[in-house]
Amino acid sequence: MMNAMIKMYVIHVVIFIAIFFIARYIISQYVVDPTFWITVIPVACGWLLAPKPHVEEHQSGKQYGLRIVFSNKIIKL
Repeated sequence: MMNAMIKMYVIHVVIFIAIFFIARYIISQYVVDPTFWITVIPVACGWLLAPKPHVEEHQSGKQYGLRIVFSNKIIKL
């Protein structure tokens, strides 16, 4: 079984990479020459849109989850 903390970070990284590649594909359709922006814009999109790791301290232990930028709801793992 995977630890909840590791699962949280794996999900975060997988979603970040997926958003990065989708944004990079879309940008590469419009920008022909390889420039600085073809990397920076997808990284910024991935950083903004990927759910952020969130840890809460409780008496029973730590509660791990992911927090989406556009919502205050925390997805608990």
